[in-house]
Amino acid sequence: MQQKNRPFELTQVQMHTRRLADGVYAVMSSDVDETDHTATNAGFVVGDSGVLVVESLSNGRLASQVIGEVRKVTPLPIRFLVNTSFHGDHCFGNFAFPAQTVVIQHAATKREMDTRFEQDRSFMIELLGANAGIEEVVPRSADITVSGATSLDLGGKHVDVDHIGFAQTDGDLIIRVREENVVFVGNMLQAPPPAFPWLIEGRAEEALATYRRLHEILDDRSVIVPGHGRTMRRADILHSVAYIEKLNSLASEAKTKGLPADQAREVLAMKEYGGYSMYEFIHQQVNIPAVLGLE
Repeated sequence: MQQKNRPFELTQVQMHTRRLADGVYAVMSSDVDETDHTATNAGFVVGDSGVLVVESLSNGRLASQVIGEVRKVTPLPIRFLVNTSFHGDHCFGNFAFPAQTVVIQHAATKREMDTRFEQDRSFMIELLGANAGIEEVVPRSADITVSGATSLDLGGKHVDVDHIGFAQTDGDLIIRVREENVVFVGNMLQAPPPAFPWLIEGRAEEALATYRRLHEILDDRSVIVPGHGRTMRRADILHSVAYIEKLNSLASEAKTKGLPADQAREVLAMKEYGGYSMYEFIHQQVNIPAVLGLE
């Protein structure tokens, strides 16, 4: 799998805070309004007794930026840090957080981080470039693992951490601030339209069921923070649902007809989704092989 263009230059990423609701903030790349796929989003929730941070990003420098953004808002302790997946751009900065901060992951995320850290580090360096701080990362996995729904009380803010199914990894978590109806979903939603799901591990039918479930449990007032890019609304989830539905349908048709790989790729081109900046890489090199069962 070769990618000629990086989605962003990690060494140039600067994070800034957007207030989404009372005590709820997204921490996003400074170019979030200028492109459809930016550096990974983070966020934090401030209660009366402390702070919960979502994601630590790719390296110590970016993690320190997130901590700095928290400190601009409150001196309260960072009690919890939640990672939505084991992918390095969501959890490699864990080591930069205070030792007292409790790291929370799905059990599958901790397992992956504990057993394949070096493999994932190598992938991140290949994807985002050398000398971007990834080499200096020290692995830090969960202090507490979850496998279903759990709730955390920050004092006046209740944060629900839940696993509703496979979307991109076995350990995908969503984090919902109950009082404010703000939901952090990680790469369950990669980015707003025109972005579409990354089927890195395949399992498109499972992912589709999870997207439908997410649409079902949210409402039209929900503010969604995706893994990358601008905030989203519930209706935006249907873009991802429609993409996978069509991809699966075309793949099934190609298999039924016994089309050779080159012809099947043409059938699955789905050029109407070509407006996404990552279309060539993700659709052509990742998603089509995933649904066709190609190496």
